[in-house]
Amino acid sequence: MARRVAHLSTTFRRSVTDLGLAPGSPGFRAVFATVAALTEGKSCLALATTRPTFAPGRAFARRVSGRNVWILFRFDDHHLFALTARGVPPVPVDS
Repeated sequence: MARRVAHLSTTFRRSVTDLGLAPGSPGFRAVFATVAALTEGKSCLALATTRPTFAPGRAFARRVSGRNVWILFRFDDHHLFALTARGVPPVPVDS
């Protein structure tokens, strides 16, 4: 599978800085490295650690390595949609 194109929500960057991760800091770069890893050809489902509710509907979540930061995202065959970053682990939804 080819690389997905990343799309960031209009508030994604603000959600990262609201967690105290200043632009250019190691934590800020780790968040965007995780987004980049999610766009690779491997399955986003394999990289997702949980599937919480994110209105409207559901999203997938991935923890940023070495940080207490979770990226909530959706994806299809061609795009990855980064919705928000949170500082608390998401609560999984029963399938």
